[in-house]
Amino acid sequence: MYLKSTIFTIIAWFIGLILDANIPFGDPMGFLSLRILFPILAMGLCILHEVMNGSGKR
Repeated sequence: MYLKSTIFTIIAWFIGLILDANIPFGDPMGFLSLRILFPILAMGLCILHEVMNGSGKR
């Protein structure tokens, strides 16, 4: 579970970084902050998936 959520979070960060760099808004710092939003969403979805399905370890 930890490895999967870490990999998905890093991939989401790279996707957000690429989109922030390539969507022109005139602000070079990344107006949308997708490199912050996507990893948070990815980690939240991994946690939600684990809570809903359960791993059987308690």
